Amino acid sequence: MKRSLARIGAAAVAIALAGTLAACSSNSNNSNNNANPPASQSAGDDGAKPGEDAGFEELPLGDDVFVGPLKVGGVYFQPVDMEPAMSTPAKDSSMHMEADISAVAGNDLGYGAGDFIPALTVDYQIADKSGTVVQEGTFMPMNASDGPHYGINLPKLEAGTYDVTFTITSPEKNGWLLHTDEKTGVKGRFWEEPLKAEFKDWQWDPTSVDW
Repeated sequence: MKRSLARIGAAAVAIALAGTLAACSSNSNNSNNNANPPASQSAGDDGAKPGEDAGFEELPLGDDVFVGPLKVGGVYFQPVDMEPAMSTPAKDSSMHMEADISAVAGNDLGYGAGDFIPALTVDYQIADKSGTVVQEGTFMPMNASDGPHYGINLPKLEAGTYDVTFTITSPEKNGWLLHTDEKTGVKGRFWEEPLKAEFKDWQWDPTSVDW
């Protein structure tokens, strides 16, 4: 009788242990599936324009400009609130304009391709087709939901065709240093004269946007 009870007890333990192992195996599989979703569920380039998944759409001033070690994009969209409060309040602005500046592949300054370039001074100038400058100033460095950039809210701007110029001063002017020793240093040096990115024949029509 004692042997029978012992056998029954051993069998019960074996059944319980098998159930526990099966549950662990199932949980392990579920965990793996969550960590490595099928390709159809993985994040990827869905063709969305910058900002669209954050609820806004950036409109281009023109094609990206490649100058020195930089890729410079010029975009604009609805005026925004910023903290601390800088430039023109959103309610009194025509738009928020940005300079999206990143490093090109193969640069010799230590930046990875596509890296945001900090510590720049970026001046902007908007001129009408007669050459008259209608607005100018300096962009501020800031972060948005789609990353860091240089930008500002612009005062009201009349409809027209304009040439927009960004003048970009080296980070060295703002105290950004480079390693130059043999083991950790970079081969390149920052540009000495400001770089210019131009977006010609930008057409602005405030009636074409719903802000």
